[in-house]
Amino acid sequence: MAKGPMRKVTPRQPEGGPCEAGVGSRRRFLRSAGLGALGIAATTVAFARSGSRAHASTSNPEGSRQKRSHEYFMRRAIGMAKKVPRFPFGVVIVRRATGEIVAEGFNRSSENPTFHGEIDAINRCAATRRSIDWTALDLYTTAEPCPMCQSAIEWAGISTVYYGTSIPSLQSHGWSQIDIRAEEVARRTPFRQTKVIGGILEDECNVLFDAAPKSEFKK
Repeated sequence: MAKGPMRKVTPRQPEGGPCEAGVGSRRRFLRSAGLGALGIAATTVAFARSGSRAHASTSNPEGSRQKRSHEYFMRRAIGMAKKVPRFPFGVVIVRRATGEIVAEGFNRSSENPTFHGEIDAINRCAATRRSIDWTALDLYTTAEPCPMCQSAIEWAGISTVYYGTSIPSLQSHGWSQIDIRAEEVARRTPFRQTKVIGGILEDECNVLFDAAPKSEFKK
């Protein structure tokens, strides 16, 4: 009998790619082990679920977003303050539920005497997030807000303020400050329930103001 040309036979791949191939192999093994249809089905579902979880973990290594610490956000504010070592007032505004930073700012009083760090950050947030819910936001600042800035925070509706250096500490180190505490402004604003919390990385913030050169606001 005449022989025709040899034809290379390629093993057929199971449909569905490598994952389905793994499932097919597993089914053959389980069948040979005598688990039966019910055992095969249960094990196949478990295998598919574990594969799905592995894929989700690979595509999103961080998993669900974790809320960062107060220290993390204050260090971001300190980073902003270092942009202006003469007036090291840095600010970060954060969406409380997710930890998303929605705006950052620093003291720009050299351009406008009212552009303190808090005012700068609030302006940036208002310009880029026109429909934002301000009550869902927290503000981190390297120094306790002055009465002007705390009043702006109240009008905006920001719920919580975290600061590093206090107004009394600034005064003791030669900084000119209006002698009204942020908590008092918040307390005298009956249409808000703003929380004011101080002492976040206070020592690190104090270093900024101690190291600042003399100016019209620092003796």
